[in-house]
Amino acid sequence: MATRTGALLGRHPGTQLATASSLVILAGLAWAWTVAMAAMPACHTVGVVPFLVMWTVMMAAMMFPAVIPVVLAYEGLIRVRGGRPVVAATLFVAGYLAVWGLLGLPARALLDAADRLGPALPSIPKAGGLVLVGCGLFQLTPFKHACLRHCRAPHLFLAHHWRDGALGAFGIGAQHGLFCAGCCASLMIVLLVVGVMNVAWMVALSALIYLEKVVPGGIALGRLAGVALSVAGIVRLVT
Repeated sequence: MATRTGALLGRHPGTQLATASSLVILAGLAWAWTVAMAAMPACHTVGVVPFLVMWTVMMAAMMFPAVIPVVLAYEGLIRVRGGRPVVAATLFVAGYLAVWGLLGLPARALLDAADRLGPALPSIPKAGGLVLVGCGLFQLTPFKHACLRHCRAPHLFLAHHWRDGALGAFGIGAQHGLFCAGCCASLMIVLLVVGVMNVAWMVALSALIYLEKVVPGGIALGRLAGVALSVAGIVRLVT
């Protein structure tokens, strides 16, 4: 991230450094809140609205560091076009986070289904193994690669999906959130399998998300992670 972000900061270092720092600080606060919430027993059994709030904060913690290059690229293009970069970047992030927040609904549905089916399915650990294998294989699919390509090439994404105005800023942020969700779908399902508030797994998956989206070898690393998840799932199935 240092090289790509540094190039973006070079044009307007003060403003864009403030934007990057703000996202890092928000991610840190979200992590602090998430760790505190993780101490609560059965936190996923709370009401739907509190769960969505909790989920959205978790997604901010996990995703904000990796989205910084895209936000900086967007802010820079807004400045070139004579817009208000801070306002536009804020709306972009709001649209991005709104998508991840809404994805808390299917996540909650899956958790509720697992709670209902658990007593009736003594082989649920085996089912977890199958899910891990499926998630690992997803990491190797063309769909995953296409979504990851959009996340790794901010200017390419922005050129293909540009929209003007405030609604455009929110909309393009939401569209990037959809690509990001497609890229990270299998990893979020892994989180549901191992425990939605499992902080150790959250940290590990966050690091993987950051590395595969930002560092030069990220694509290969994501595929390697897919192989590792598949192996972990197979081990879970046979033990």
